[in-house]
Amino acid sequence: MNETVINIEHLKKSFGDKTVLKDINIKVMKGENAVTLGKSGTGKSVTLQCIIGLLPADSGKIEIFGQDISYLSGNEMTELRKRMGFLFQSGALYDSMSVRENLQFPLKRVFKLKQDEMDEAAFNRLKEVGLEDAIDKMPSELSGGMRKRVALARTLILNPEIVLYDEPTTGLDPATSREISELIRDIQKLHNITSMIVTHDMECVKITSDRIYILKDGEYICNGTYDELEKSNDNFIKSFF
Repeated sequence: MNETVINIEHLKKSFGDKTVLKDINIKVMKGENAVTLGKSGTGKSVTLQCIIGLLPADSGKIEIFGQDISYLSGNEMTELRKRMGFLFQSGALYDSMSVRENLQFPLKRVFKLKQDEMDEAAFNRLKEVGLEDAIDKMPSELSGGMRKRVALARTLILNPEIVLYDEPTTGLDPATSREISELIRDIQKLHNITSMIVTHDMECVKITSDRIYILKDGEYICNGTYDELEKSNDNFIKSFF
């Protein structure tokens, strides 16, 4: 029987008098890539930020590995976040740090490792994304696609069981977007990572998704595989495909 890793029930989130998430319900199984599709400004990224605890939910339940995060203390939430990775839309690399230092930064915050152990971990993660030769470059020396790969390597450095992707291919040319999408899929298969992906890039959706959730007016109106939803007669769903 598949294990439910992320379980959200009746999640609501408002900003002032604007309700963004009205009634979010989703279950993501272990090792599954769940992709959210929806129009801009409809709360896709807000959902991810609620899951990782960057934004507090107004009501509803968010369970991660069976733990309701609304009942966790600050220290317990910190421990839970060690099992989760978040790939920001911008990549969010530290421009003043080399690639090596960017990757080792979370290791220094979480683990007490020797320098040679951190060097090995950084090299191995960069090798997974095909950038081991860039280990001592600065972010300013990298292309947009390379920066995204480094950001992904940093996200993976703590061996997360869950990775949340916020528009992982935004700003990239089609060929590079395809490479990043294939990398996300390959990393998932290699490490059996559970992922939630927010994207507008339909090729990314096709390459990475095991299941797609359609967000409309603050609720998921349906879900299915790419092939299933592509055949939908619903005009809103058809607009994405």
